[in-house]
Order: sequence, then structure tokens, then C-alpha cells
Amino acid sequence: MDSDEDLARKLQAQFDEEERLAREQENEDAIFAQNLASQSHDMSESDEDVVEVNRNEEAPVRELVDLDSDVEDAEKEGGSSMQMIGSTSKTVPQHTISDDETDIEDIEAESNAAEKLQSSPSKESSPKKAPVAEHTLSDDETDIEDLELPTEVPNKADSDSTVTEKQTSDSLTKNRSEHSISDDDTDTEELAVQAEVSEPPKAEKGNEKELSTSGSQSTPLRKAGSMEQANSSKKRPLCKFGADCYRKNPWHLEEFYHPHLEDKDGAGAKRKSESSNSISEPAEKRRRESDSGSSARKGSFSNKNMPFPARLAASSPFNFFVNKSYSIKETHEDPLSLVFPDLLNPKLGEIVESVQLNFMVDLEFLMTNYKAGKIESKPLLVMYGQMEGNPRDYPAVTCTKVNLPFQYGTHHTKMMIFEYTDSLRVVVHTANLVPSDWYEKTQGYWISPAFPLLEEGKAGLLDGESPTRFKRDLVDYLTSYKAPDLTRWSHIIKKYDFTSCNAVFVGSSPGYHAGEHKDKWGHMKARRAIRQHGGSWTSSVPVIAQCSSIGSLGKDAKSWLSGELGMSLTGAPGVCASAPKVNVIYPSEDDVCNSSEGWMGGSCLPYNSGTHAKQIWLTECMHCWRSDRRKRTRVMPHIKTYTRLNKSQSAAQFFLLTSANISKAAWGTLQKQNTQLFIRSYEAGILLLPKFLTDTSEFPLSAKDLSLPYDVPLTPYPSGAIPWFMNTEKSRPDIFGRTYP
Repeated sequence: MDSDEDLARKLQAQFDEEERLAREQENEDAIFAQNLASQSHDMSESDEDVVEVNRNEEAPVRELVDLDSDVEDAEKEGGSSMQMIGSTSKTVPQHTISDDETDIEDIEAESNAAEKLQSSPSKESSPKKAPVAEHTLSDDETDIEDLELPTEVPNKADSDSTVTEKQTSDSLTKNRSEHSISDDDTDTEELAVQAEVSEPPKAEKGNEKELSTSGSQSTPLRKAGSMEQANSSKKRPLCKFGADCYRKNPWHLEEFYHPHLEDKDGAGAKRKSESSNSISEPAEKRRRESDSGSSARKGSFSNKNMPFPARLAASSPFNFFVNKSYSIKETHEDPLSLVFPDLLNPKLGEIVESVQLNFMVDLEFLMTNYKAGKIESKPLLVMYGQMEGNPRDYPAVTCTKVNLPFQYGTHHTKMMIFEYTDSLRVVVHTANLVPSDWYEKTQGYWISPAFPLLEEGKAGLLDGESPTRFKRDLVDYLTSYKAPDLTRWSHIIKKYDFTSCNAVFVGSSPGYHAGEHKDKWGHMKARRAIRQHGGSWTSSVPVIAQCSSIGSLGKDAKSWLSGELGMSLTGAPGVCASAPKVNVIYPSEDDVCNSSEGWMGGSCLPYNSGTHAKQIWLTECMHCWRSDRRKRTRVMPHIKTYTRLNKSQSAAQFFLLTSANISKAAWGTLQKQNTQLFIRSYEAGILLLPKFLTDTSEFPLSAKDLSLPYDVPLTPYPSGAIPWFMNTEKSRPDIFGRTYP
């Protein structure tokens, strides 16, 4: 059997081969670009209209992809999943990192490595790393949602084992980088450099430039045609995919020039003319005339084009947002949607210092947004699980890798803390700090009010506490890291008045939690809060769990899903026979096939067929991802939410937004006759209860009240439908005509 070192060398060899192939493709594309450019020499162009082509564009590098699946769920069947990890594909992301939580007991493979894993000592009794085929476990022993090649701070100059966070497939990354989104709801006063952030980050700018000759070349134009068409096409960059472009998105055709379309029976010229006219129109007019079907929210959101600070104020008391999807323009009309620069808007406060806690961090992507907000020189602490980028390139940034005390745990938390000149704000969300998570996946964001400084220089833990205990729970969470930088932030937080906070902080911290500490973390923390403040609902009402990954849950629902997690989300005092049903929202294979990214929309959905084979009972609980009301059905969910609705499905008992998927590693599992809760991972979420927000017994579901990210009533899987499995081949074509992998 190969050693871990041998496996690492094999994986590195695969990376090297892919890089060689990518460079060959780069040369071919450069020749193609030269040929196209030579056709345009009959028409002179001013320098400002010339499309710059870059011959020296770096070869694509492998990107870390947030897979949200546990090692306990990683199940290799005949080596197929590992083959996908190592294979080279231009259209499907190759996955070396998964981001989720499962139990090692559930790894099952038809290989000697897996057999050795199954025969090894319990993960709780021995810290020894278990070998997994074609993977080396990091020294912090994260799970397969966190499987990584060993690296602290990757440095392209001196590290030959760097795993980058740009592994979302060449074509998908290029496609995303072509669709830059400007926040129509943020005026230029709020963000002076909005234009800069509306471009893809530097990491992807190279993809946006045309493949190149040694100097400036003209954009190819038809010799025939109106001057208006010629001028319009000069203003648009040439589509780098050339005649092989398969994209049918009209916005892509508007933004990028496709000369080959103009030579097909005049149809291309007509399309080009329409696109040119559309580009010359004001953005507001295009929005009015587009068939978006988007309905503006009622009440406080009558004006969907309000600046973000105004929309944030109007979103009270829920303060719950989703992100805009670049390729689905209808999502831009949602007043409860945002882009990264919105969170750095100077009208929210003058940021003097901040902290980012996350699993996957693309440092260049993060700092591009910070630069757009003009705060790149402000002190920034980044606590991460995986990172691409060199902190030495950013003097104001301190980066600390979070070490995990237990094998197969992960630092899965997604949270931001901003300290302003006179206040502090907390953002709890579900997006990794990588472009793909913000551009094309559905994410959720809870944005706290601005908490003012306490009067008279007070800095006590109980001073300025909210009825929800948010301040104490947040400080407890940060101090649980036992990291000096976060201990310092816990002291900063104590200086602020959290009285206005209406959310309950629900965190998971690795450890064996017993006694009074058992109810401080994971699903037991949610159980205590819902039991004390959530009111009494009948156990016949199911819980709705919406996630992007599923762990190994046991032989039946009562083993953990209903018996522990479900009971906690009803506020039940203990385990009982009448455990509630849990309805699970997780995309089916058809959902992914028809998504805005086709099969690649499943890059954030790493549920494994081997794991599912051991819990077929779960299929009866599963429901499709449907979000027609919010125009997000085709935007695959990386968001995680939990709630219970009343029988008429017109109101909710609570709403929980969190980084935690449906897994034991994230939420914890009870041990020792329910006297101890064992958690492997760091997670963070917020629980919204009617008692603290509206002083009622339930949240009405409406445009002006709680707006769920999915549609109700739920849509059960049709007969014969199966969940999306990342590790299985799909021979039928997706909406782009591609198979998987």
C-alpha cells in the first residue's frame, strides 16, 4: 500500500500534468487570438478601444472548492470518486478539498486503504491519521470537507505542494469572471470604487483578458455592417471561447463580442445589433424591460433601488439577506440581496479594524474587496481553515490557521466582525471567502445592528448585554479557540453595548461538553433557546432542514436526525418516542442539471452515493430546491437554514441561519446516556425567535416579514428522483450540453 507521502507525490504529479496541459491550451488560444486579430487590421481603432491581449497569462491553477461533506461521508466506490479528483477536465471542477462534517466510521471503500481505515482504532481513542486513497490528511486532521494537502500559508514561489482555491474548472471560472455584477442599489457616494469591484477579482482578471499577442491588437469586427455596430463591438471584449462558446445567456452575448455569430445567415448580425442597442440603453431601462418576473417587496421595500444602508435599515428586525447571482439577473432585483462591497459600505461606519473567520479564504479575492472599500490598510485578522495567497503581500493582514483538536473536524464558521470608530457590527453568513461562493451559489447573511460603545468606558461582559445573551455567547465562542488574537477581540467586544441585538448566537466548538457546558453548544444550545423562548408547538409539525451537504446519520431517522437534531429544533426537553419528522431540502440531480452552472452547480453539494446507500430511508424525507418566489431555483444553495412552520405553513416558530450542515460533526452527538455532547467542528449561526423580534408567538411568512430563501409548500422528490451525488458520473447532458465529470 502506498504511504501518505507516495500518495501526495502522485497527486502533485497530477497537478503538474494538468498545468502542462493548461499551458499547451494557452498557447493554442494565443494562436487563435492572433488569427482573429489579423482579421481586424482593415479597420483602424483608437488606443482606448483596443482589447488588450495577454500572452503571458498564467496557467489556471487548481481551486479549493467548498464541498461541505464530511470524511465520514467520503465513500470511494471502485476508485471512481478519487479518479474524478485526479482527472483533468475543462468543464468540471476537480475537487481536492471538501468542506463538511461526517464520521470516519462511515468511510467505506473498495480499496486496501479503505480497509485499513475500517480496521484502525477508534478516532476518539487514537490521534493517528487514517490513510485515505489519494489524499493526505492535514496536520490539523480536518474532515473530508476539509481534506487538504499540508500547507500553512501557500506560497507560489517556494511551495511545491500548494493547493489553491481556484479549482472550480477552467471554463466555469472563466464564465463566472465574465459576468461582473454592479450593485445597482449602491450609489457612487457609498462606494467610490464600485466600478473596480464590479470587475472580477485580480485572480480572475487574467481570464477576462483576451489571449494574446505581444502588444495591443484590435478587436475583430465585421467588414460589412453599420458603423453603429462596429463601434458597439469595439467597446465589448472578445469572447475568449471563440467559435466554441456554448453560452446561451443573453447577458453574456451582450457583454462579450462573438464574431462567429455574425456569419451565420445574418442571425448573428441581428443578435449583435440587438445586443448593441441594449448595451447603449441605460441600465434602469434594461431592468424595466427585461422579463425578470421579479416582484419588489412590499411595505418598507417599495423602492428596491434604495442604497444598501437604507435597505439594511428597512430589513429590520430580521436583517436577513441573500447574495446576488451574477448570471441570474432577476436576483439583482431582490431588495434583500447584496454583494460583498455592500458590507464594507462607508455609510455603515468607518471601519478601523476587522476580523474574518472562515473555512476557505482566497486572500486576493478578500483584499480586492477590501481595497474597493478603501480599507485595505486597516488591520485585518483572518482565522482560516484553508487559504490561498501570501499574507506577506498585505502588511495590514494577520492570518492564523485554526488547528482542530479532533480528527475530521473543521473550522467551518463563516463570520465577520467590523469595529468602526464608534460602534461594532457582526455578520454571520454561509459563504467561503472565494469568488465562486459569492458569484453563483445561494448564500445567507445576517447583519447585526451597529452596537455603540458603552458609556463611561465600561467594558464588562454583562454590561450592555441583550436579552438573548448574544454578547456573552459570542465572547465564549471566541475564547474557546484559545487563540491570543481572538482573546484580544473578545476584550474589544466587551466595550460595546449589545442591548439592541435580537438574535441568539448558536455556535459549535470542538470538545466533549458535559454538565452546564453541554447546553452551550451545537444542537443542545438551539434546544435550550427554543425550549425557553420559542413557545410550545405540537410534535406533529415537521422541522425543515435545508442544507448543502449531509453526513452519515445512522440506520434510521431516530438514530440522530429526528432523535437528536429534530428534538432540539422543537425545544423538547429530552429524547422521546414521538420525535418529529425532519423534512430535508437538498437539490436533486435534476435540480443541478438545470442550474445556472449545469452540472458544475453541484460543486458545493458533495453528498456521496456510498453514504446514501446506507441511509436510503432519507430519500423519503428529501425535497427539491425550489425558490421561484425569490428567482433562485437555478442558483444552487450553499446556504444552511432550519425552521418549523405552522400547519397552514403561513408562519414560522423560529428561523436559524448557520454554517452547520446536517451532520453530527457540526451539531454534535449525545454520548454517555445523553450527559455529554461531542462536537468535532467549529460552526456559527444565529437563531431568530419571535419573542425577541416581534413579541409574538410566530413569524408570518410574507414579503414584509420573514422571507424564506426557498418556496413553501415544499416540493417532494418526484418518483424516481435521486439526490445529487458528486461522486457519480452523469452521461446525460446538462443545459450546456456537458456530461459529468
